[in-house]
Amino acid sequence: MRARILLVAMILGLAVAPGNAAQKTQQLSCTGKLIDQPAALSATDWTLKLTLGPSKQVALDLGKGSINASQVSDNDIQLKFRTKEFVGEYFHYTGDLFLIYKSGKLMRMTCQQ
Repeated sequence: MRARILLVAMILGLAVAPGNAAQKTQQLSCTGKLIDQPAALSATDWTLKLTLGPSKQVALDLGKGSINASQVSDNDIQLKFRTKEFVGEYFHYTGDLFLIYKSGKLMRMTCQQ
């Protein structure tokens, strides 16, 4: 089944980077917007650097210095991590990243290498 998914992803040209199969550091550049915010805030594009390292290391840089995150779970589809301010969910196949803030804000981003 997994081989079929990888074959379909390659045919469709999707980036396939399963989280637990990668043993090297990946550096991703992510851009996106806050969802459900007043027009002035939601119009602003946000960027961050996401670093996925070996041994369950996750770091983010929102332009104010690097933040280390605690990995909650990682499988072929989703990497879930946590900081003091938010929970993050990164989807390996699509490059989608969601930051769910404790204040109720939601940021949706798309990441690329």
